[in-house]
Amino acid sequence: MSAAESVGQPVPVPPGGSTTARLTVPAAWRTRLHAVTGRRATTLALLAILVLAFGIRVGFSFRAPPFVTNDSLSYLLPGFDLLHSGTFAPILKRPPFYSLFIAGVFQAFGEDLRLLMLVQHLLGVGTVALAFGIGRLVFGSVPGLLAALLTALSGPIIVTEHYVMSEALFTFLLAGGLFAYFGGVSGGGRGDRVTRIGLLALAGALLGLAALTRPIAQLVLLLLLGGLPVLLPRWRPAIISAVAMLALYAVVVLPWMVRNHAVPGTLAIAGGTGEGLAVRTIRYEQRFNFREPPGGDADRQLARARRIYRDEAEDGSAFELARRLRDELRVSEIEAERLMRTIALDAIMRQPGYYLAGTADMLVQTFAGRTVRLRQDWLPWRNIAWDERVQHLLPAESAVEQRGFATAERLATRYDPARVAPILAVLGLAGILAGLRRGRRPVLVLGALVLALLVAGAALIGIEWRYRFPLDPLINILAAGGLATVVEVAVGCWRRTSGTRAAASAGLSAPAGTAS
Repeated sequence: MSAAESVGQPVPVPPGGSTTARLTVPAAWRTRLHAVTGRRATTLALLAILVLAFGIRVGFSFRAPPFVTNDSLSYLLPGFDLLHSGTFAPILKRPPFYSLFIAGVFQAFGEDLRLLMLVQHLLGVGTVALAFGIGRLVFGSVPGLLAALLTALSGPIIVTEHYVMSEALFTFLLAGGLFAYFGGVSGGGRGDRVTRIGLLALAGALLGLAALTRPIAQLVLLLLLGGLPVLLPRWRPAIISAVAMLALYAVVVLPWMVRNHAVPGTLAIAGGTGEGLAVRTIRYEQRFNFREPPGGDADRQLARARRIYRDEAEDGSAFELARRLRDELRVSEIEAERLMRTIALDAIMRQPGYYLAGTADMLVQTFAGRTVRLRQDWLPWRNIAWDERVQHLLPAESAVEQRGFATAERLATRYDPARVAPILAVLGLAGILAGLRRGRRPVLVLGALVLALLVAGAALIGIEWRYRFPLDPLINILAAGGLATVVEVAVGCWRRTSGTRAAASAGLSAPAGTAS
C-alpha cells in the first residue's frame, strides 16, 4: 500500500497509466459508513422480526378462542367487579396488577376476552423487542436478533399469551425491568451517571409492577441488587443505584402491602406460599409423611389440620385442601396458609433428601418443558363453571375457530423449545462460559437469574409449566449467545485450517532452487 493510500488521499495516476484515477475513502469515513450500514441492517432485521411476531400472533388470535383455567376466574372477577361495583377484593394469593390490567382493557375496549387476548399478544410483540434489547446489551446485535426471532416463533409463549392468566403481562414487565437494568449498568463514565440512575430506578418500578403481577419478581429484585457490586466498578455507584432501584420499587408495591396489612392482616404483596408448598408435597405422586410427630400435636387445631391434609394428599388437590381448612376449621385465608405451610415444612424436614432429589428432578423437567398440546389448551373451558356475573364472558367456540384449529396449531408449533431442550441447555451454558471468558459480567447475572427462578419454582411448587414460560425469552438470549460463540469458533477453525492448507500448497508448488 502506498503512503497516499494509507492516509486516504487520492492516488495519483502514473504517466502512461490508466486515465481513470482511483479514489479512496478516508478511514474515519469508512468506519462511520460501516457503522451506519450495520445499524440500518440491524434495524431492518428487527423490524422484519417484529412484523413476523405480530403476524403470527394476530393469525393465532383470530383462530383460537380465549384459553382459561380454573384459576382464571380469580383474576377476572376482581377486575370485573371494579368496573361494575367499584369494589376490588382479590383473594389473598392473587396480587392485584393483572386484575387491574383486565379492568383497564375492558374499560378501554369493551368486555370481550378476545380483545383482552389481542392486547396480550401485542405485549408479546413488545417482549420480542425487549428480548432483542437485552440480547444486544449482553451479547451483541446478532445474538439479540436471533433471541428475538426465537421468541417471536416460540409456540409456548404464543399459547401462554392467549390465556386469561398473568404470565403474558408478567413476561413483558420482567423483560422490561431487565432491559432497563442492563442498560443502566452498561453505562460508561460520569456523564452517564444520571442516565444510569434513571434506568435503574425505572427497572425498580417495572420490577415492582412485575411483583404485583407475580410475587416471584421479589426474588428477581434481590438477585439484581446483588449483581450491582459485580457489574458496577466502585462501591459508591453500586450503593446509589441500589437505593434508586429500591426506592422506586417501594413506591410501587408499598401501597398494596399496607392495604393487605389492613385488610387480610399480612404485610405482604400476596399469600400463597402455604398452598404452593402443599402443591409441592401432595401432587406428582409424592410420598411425604404427614403424620403427627411422636407424642402428637400440642395444638389441637394443627392436629385437625394435619388429618385434613392427609385426606387431601390422596387426591392431590391443594385447592380443595385450602377450602376444607377454611370451612371445617373456620379459619381465615391467612391462618389456612399458615397451617399448610407448617405441615408441609414439617414433612420436608423429616425427609430432606427425598425433597431435594425430587426438586432436582422437577427442575430438569421444568427446564425441558412440555411440547405444545393445543387441543388440551383449546377445550378445558367447557368443563369450568363460572360465576353468573361473568358467565356471558365465557367464550363459545365460533365456526371460524373450529375450522381454524389446524392453522392455529401450525402457527403454535413452528418452534417448540421442548423439542430441542438439550440443545438449548448446551448452547445456554456455552453462552454463559463465553460471556465470562470475555469479561461480560451481565451474562453471569442473567444465567444466575434463570437458574434461580427455575430452582425456586421446583422447590416451592413443583412442576408448573406456565411458570417456566416467562423465562423462555431469557433462555433464548443465552442460547443465542452460545450459538453465536459456536459459529465464531467454527469459522475461526475453518479459516485457520484453510490458511494452513494454502500455505502448504504454496510451499509444494514453489520451484526447486528458489530458496537462497
